[in-house]
Amino acid sequence: DLAAEVSKTKVFSLYASKDANKDQSYFLWTLTQEQLKHCLFPLGDLIKPEVRKLAEKFRLPTAKKEESQGVCFVGEFNMEDFLKKYIKLKKGKVVTTDNKIIGEHDGVMFYTIGQRHGFGFGGGEGPYYIVAKDIKKNILVVTEKEKEREFGEKKVEITDVNWISSSAPDLNKIYKARVRYRQPLQSCKISKLDERAKKATIFFKEPQRAVTPGQSLVLYKSNGEMLGGGVISLLS
Repeated sequence: DLAAEVSKTKVFSLYASKDANKDQSYFLWTLTQEQLKHCLFPLGDLIKPEVRKLAEKFRLPTAKKEESQGVCFVGEFNMEDFLKKYIKLKKGKVVTTDNKIIGEHDGVMFYTIGQRHGFGFGGGEGPYYIVAKDIKKNILVVTEKEKEREFGEKKVEITDVNWISSSAPDLNKIYKARVRYRQPLQSCKISKLDERAKKATIFFKEPQRAVTPGQSLVLYKSNGEMLGGGVISLLS
């Protein structure tokens, strides 16, 4: 559900779709000019109800099909059960930010920053949110909801950077970015850029919750055009 445009200089651009609830551009920041010039996104200017009306008009069998919340082309399945086929369980401690042990987990690799769990109560009311993972010690660090914002990040470093237009962005401009799928776009600046190493440092206007190494940070211009993105690598 994306729109691709060709400018007069034959630079191919990628834009967020009109339907913000269905926009998939977050997952396409790695596309290059060579790949994008072969892409067509015919639904980019439509919202889901309009697509369903067209499907009914053309008598498509999927016109009234319920939406899937599972993995594309795979369907719904339990992610934890899937991972357990490839990752061995390794019990570890769940510790609050004030060093209280409140429970145990099956292995830090099964959890992500920002995830909410009922790990026990250790003197608090819960539920608890994961704010850090100590992979070497196999420890999950959690806190209650009202304290989670204290662990927000303004500075985020990314690697494997890719710019859709093949040109580096302006370090003096304000852009928009998200650090997870469907997160509302956040104001930021690119404070440092190493083109040779494909690294960049992003400064957000407001602290961002649940910033997770290994996930994507994707940048846009104010008109919805995607700049590109990178993989979150270092939190400071």
